Amino acid sequence: MSDADKAVTHELVVQRLAGEMFRGAAWAALGTFVLGVVVSTVIWGTAGLNGSLIGGAIAIGSSLVTLLLMRKTAALDPMFVMVAALGGFTGKLLVLLLAVILLRNQSWLEPKALGITLVATVLVTSFLEARASKRSRSQMVVPASEGT
Repeated sequence: MSDADKAVTHELVVQRLAGEMFRGAAWAALGTFVLGVVVSTVIWGTAGLNGSLIGGAIAIGSSLVTLLLMRKTAALDPMFVMVAALGGFTGKLLVLLLAVILLRNQSWLEPKALGITLVATVLVTSFLEARASKRSRSQMVVPASEGT
């Protein structure tokens, strides 16, 4: 059964939107991550490599968790989906902040490489997810069903 044959529900719209956001950001996020690893390794050597690998992994992981959160809460009331999205965003910021604070004085990694790769990957991913959401074919308003 195609999407056109299914009844349009809030859950379907959120699921489709999460998929479009993932497809819109996946390759650019990986490209930013690889670029960060290469540049950091050239500039700072092994410490730069370690820092950028950790920073990029945290950034991509937090973005994937946000999209997973969208998928897992899609069946809930739209208000709860928005609360979960805001909570996910807040959680992402806290994880990024804690990673930078906890890892800044480690001798085996370059904190600048960690921070630059982390921030660059998060910014690219967030921008492309937002752009995919804006360009989405998904309906943003789902008509009320019978009896509501």
